[in-house]
Amino acid sequence: MRPAGIELDSPELVAAVRAGESEAISRVLEFCMSSLRGVVRGRFNVPPELSEDILQEVRIAFWRAAPRFRGECSLRTYLMQITCRKCVDYLREKSRRGADIANLEEDSVDVADADPGDAIVDRTAIEQGMAGLPCLQREVLQRYYCEQKSYREIAEEMKIPIGSVGGLKAEALSSLRGQLSGESATDREDDTTAQ
Repeated sequence: MRPAGIELDSPELVAAVRAGESEAISRVLEFCMSSLRGVVRGRFNVPPELSEDILQEVRIAFWRAAPRFRGECSLRTYLMQITCRKCVDYLREKSRRGADIANLEEDSVDVADADPGDAIVDRTAIEQGMAGLPCLQREVLQRYYCEQKSYREIAEEMKIPIGSVGGLKAEALSSLRGQLSGESATDREDDTTAQ
């Protein structure tokens, strides 16, 4: 249950988080924990018995990182980035230990053809690409794909026109595709102007 009356990115709360005030940090964590749990269990498919360990690591990392928060994105996005990094670390460690990948059979994946390292590489590349996006684009992708929010919900939360949500999402995806394929933004612009 989310605490009532919290404005997640109010200047006062951000200042309190940056000052390392425990009450402010706890409020932000409490407010976002449901979304973070959904990312760990849904997007990264971490079993429930292990997801709480990862979320505990997220809490610790946020407490340590809070004074370095520069406000370039929302506190929710900042926490989501920490959560994704912790999940990627978990998947790397699982891969290194040669963990059993039988769980993949439940998802109708042909385990004989699947390389568990590919998912880690893809997630790492996407995480790095996301970090390079402008703040608004990153937030839109985070809310749309990780938090599974509608355009209307995103527009209301970010206080932007609903039409801007689709545009920001399209720009972000285009930029990510270019980064993942090794193509620079200027290469893509040259392609479009040549047509």
